Amino acid sequence: MNKLQGGCALQNNRRVGTLHEAQVADWMKQQGYQIQERNFRCRLGEIDIIAKKEGCIVFVEVKYRSNESHGVPQEAVDFHKQQRISNAASYYLYITHCSLETPCRFDVAAVSDAGIQMIENAFPYCGKFGG
Repeated sequence: MNKLQGGCALQNNRRVGTLHEAQVADWMKQQGYQIQERNFRCRLGEIDIIAKKEGCIVFVEVKYRSNESHGVPQEAVDFHKQQRISNAASYYLYITHCSLETPCRFDVAAVSDAGIQMIENAFPYCGKFGG
């Protein structure tokens, strides 16, 4: 595969990812979440969706699989990815002046052709800044 073909595949994957992130954000709004940020990025990592619900800040990683030949979507959120999300969450909390007592959780939105499965508390904080 040449670089041009690889670039097209990456661009298509981003387009599909953006589509599913929007789908999840819309679904979350219907479930009573208030979307705070989408595609939050910093040098420590990125978070697909940051939302609030019932006083809790929810950091959401969206994963899509068209089929399960490579596993279920949530399996793609390995420890390294969890660390990057945790570190980005720490930075987000810092820049938004959130109290250390603010309840937070890390969810994974597993998207497949069957629909959206929100896995609440999918993993604990595992950043290099604590816990």
